[in-house]
Amino acid sequence: MADLRDRLRAALNQPARMPPAPRDESVTALRDLSGLGGTWFTSPHGPGYVIESVYEAGWAHGDVVLHRALSLDPARLAGQVREPRLAAMNPRDFLYIDTETTGLGGAGAMVFLAGTARFDGTLLRLRQYVLPSPEFEGGLLGGLAEDLQSAGALVSYNGKSFDLPMLETRYILSRTRPSFRQLPHLDLLHPNRRLFRGQFDSHRLVRLEVELLGFERESDCPSSEVPERYFRFQRTGDPTWILPVLRHNAWDVLSLVALAAHLAAVCDGEAGALQAARAAEYAGDLAGALSHSAAALAANPGRVERVEALERTARCAARMERYDDAAAAWRELLADPRNRRVGPYVELARLLERRLRDIPGALAVSEECLALVARGLLRPGPANAETGLPALRKRHDRLTARHARLLAAAARPRRARRLEAAAS
Repeated sequence: MADLRDRLRAALNQPARMPPAPRDESVTALRDLSGLGGTWFTSPHGPGYVIESVYEAGWAHGDVVLHRALSLDPARLAGQVREPRLAAMNPRDFLYIDTETTGLGGAGAMVFLAGTARFDGTLLRLRQYVLPSPEFEGGLLGGLAEDLQSAGALVSYNGKSFDLPMLETRYILSRTRPSFRQLPHLDLLHPNRRLFRGQFDSHRLVRLEVELLGFERESDCPSSEVPERYFRFQRTGDPTWILPVLRHNAWDVLSLVALAAHLAAVCDGEAGALQAARAAEYAGDLAGALSHSAAALAANPGRVERVEALERTARCAARMERYDDAAAAWRELLADPRNRRVGPYVELARLLERRLRDIPGALAVSEECLALVARGLLRPGPANAETGLPALRKRHDRLTARHARLLAAAARPRRARRLEAAAS
């Protein structure tokens, strides 16, 4: 058989297979990367390289001191991502994670830098696992796996959509079972985007650092340069190419710690009543949402914020079956002479008809709405929407018919009494 294989290779002009060269697994024999400030380590999957930095809990990242992340209430954060398991966690169990990759996806993209941070007593330990070359991917994944296995929950920024799927792909391709699939995950992108919608033109991490944390990067490495810097470092071994990327990644991870603390403060109302009301309503705390909305209204906000606070008050009060309070909030919205939306009229008419059983009041609201639409003072919605003109007319016709039946029912007893009196 060996002779046959050799003849086939000769016919196809293929070189004979040579036995693989022996690989020196001793980390002391690997190339010198001391310029990066890290150390080689061994893992069950091969050698790897890690850089460890330590920060005191009193370290300030912008305006936020890191130890605030130790005193946050995980239950507050659990409601913002609807992950009940987070509520039982200790903040010391949180593993903050961010990755840098050679591309945005696909089997060819690799994770060449994974930064993790976790509190150890009063210290925050930041580990950055670096991939000197593709042959050491097993070491990076092996070292990172140890951090992931000891974590109680993960904290990331857009990690659910990018970092974790990318890591999972690399673990699967290396025939290793990912160790983080079942961990609770606090992805800070989504709650911050929801709580601060409309306030910033971008929700990229570097923008939120400036707006929320008071942290502005100096001489940062742009994300677009990160892959090219890594490739140059890989080819040349020159640490000056990748050092800016390491700093960029470290800032990302520290920002995760500060943002988690800031998010907890937002939920407690320390960063604005309107944002706290949004957080409370999303978490299902209707009483808290009403309280924070009232505080927002008391602060004499701008028109846009006032409209949102009143709408939230109306919705939450209705869900708590405080229908009179809900109707009062909708009426206050309608009293605004600058209101040009049909929605509040529809909501108030529905509330009066279905909950308060005030058919005359609902009819009056419906008639006022149609009159304002006819005069061009209100803009109806699309024809197939409940705020569209066909739906408005249908509701008005239904309420008119119901009101007529009520009047007829109320008039019938009086007519009967008059007939009885005439007969006697």
